[in-house]
Amino acid sequence: MEKWYRNYRKYRNGLKLMTIVLCLTAGLSVFLWQTHKAKADETGIWGMADAKEINVNSKVAGRVVELCVAEGDYVEKGQVIARIDTDTQKTQQQQAQAAVAAQYAQLQQVVIASQSAAGTLDANLRAAEARTAQAQTAVNLAAKEEARYRQLLSADAVSQEVYDTYRSKREEAEATLRAAQAEVSSAQAALLKNEENKSLEQAAREQVAALQGQLDEVNVSLAETEIRAPFSGVITQKYVEEGALISGSVPLYALQDAGDNWIDFKIKETDLAGFHVGDKVSVQGRDGDLQLTGTIESIRRKGDFATQKATSERGEVDVMSFNIKVRMDDERIWPGMRFRLLR
Repeated sequence: MEKWYRNYRKYRNGLKLMTIVLCLTAGLSVFLWQTHKAKADETGIWGMADAKEINVNSKVAGRVVELCVAEGDYVEKGQVIARIDTDTQKTQQQQAQAAVAAQYAQLQQVVIASQSAAGTLDANLRAAEARTAQAQTAVNLAAKEEARYRQLLSADAVSQEVYDTYRSKREEAEATLRAAQAEVSSAQAALLKNEENKSLEQAAREQVAALQGQLDEVNVSLAETEIRAPFSGVITQKYVEEGALISGSVPLYALQDAGDNWIDFKIKETDLAGFHVGDKVSVQGRDGDLQLTGTIESIRRKGDFATQKATSERGEVDVMSFNIKVRMDDERIWPGMRFRLLR
C-alpha cells in the first residue's frame, strides 16, 4: 500500500509539472502571436489625424450667466453658445445715450440761434445797403443842385439865402449817407460775429459725433456679451462653469470643425521623392474597414526627427523624416485616429 501511495504521488507531481509546462507554452504562444500581429499591424507608414480646433473666448470681461451648449453638441456658425452679465454695459449704454441726447439738444439750440440770427442780420445788412445807395443818390443830386446855385449866386442870379438852402440840403444828404454807411458797417460786423458762432456749431457737432462713437462702442460691447460660434462644429471641451468671473484671456469652449481635417504622415527623407503636393493618396484606418482618399496639401521643408538612428559600429547616418499633410475634410475622421498610407 505504501508503495502504491509513493507511485501515486510521483504521478500526481508529474501531472502538475506537465500542466504548468503546457500553460506556460500556451501563454508564450499567445504572447508571441499578439506581438507578431501588433508588428504586422504597425508595418507601413502610419499617420495621425488632426482637425481645425480653436478656443472660443469672450471679448468682454464679466460673469458667465448662461452656458447654452455642452460638450459633444454640434453648433451652427453664429449660434449663441454663452452669455455674459450685461449690467455694466447697460449702465454705460444709458449714460452714453443721455450724453448724446443732451449734446444733440445743445447743438440744435446753437444751430437754430445761428440760422435765425444769420437771417435777421443778412436782412439788416441788405436794408442798410439799400439805404446807403439811396443816401448816395440823394448826396449826388444835392451836390449838383448846390453847384448849380453856386454858379447862379456868382452871377447874382439868386440870393445868398437861396444858395444856403441848397447847401444845407447837401449837408443833410451827406449826414444821412454817413449814417447809412455806419449801419452797413454795423450789420457787417454783426454778420462776422455770427460767422464766429458757426465755429461753436462745428465744435458742438464734433462733440455729438464723439459721444455717438462712445455709444457705438458700448453697443458693440453689449452685443458681445452674447458669445457666438465663429464657425459650425462640435464642442469638444467646456472650460468654465456658470457664475464664473472671466476675462478676455479665459476660454469658454473648445470648438472643432469636423469638416476641416487632415492627416500628418512622417516620411523618411529617402522616400520623399515619391511624394508631391497635389498628389492623391489613399489611407486606411486601424479597423481596416475605413478607407479614404485625400490630397497632399503640403510637405514641410524642415526635418522633424530621425526615423532611423545611426549606429557607430556600422558608420551609418541618421535618416530624417519630413511631415506630409494630407487634406481629408471628412467628418468620419476624428483627431487622434491613426491611418496607414496605402498609395
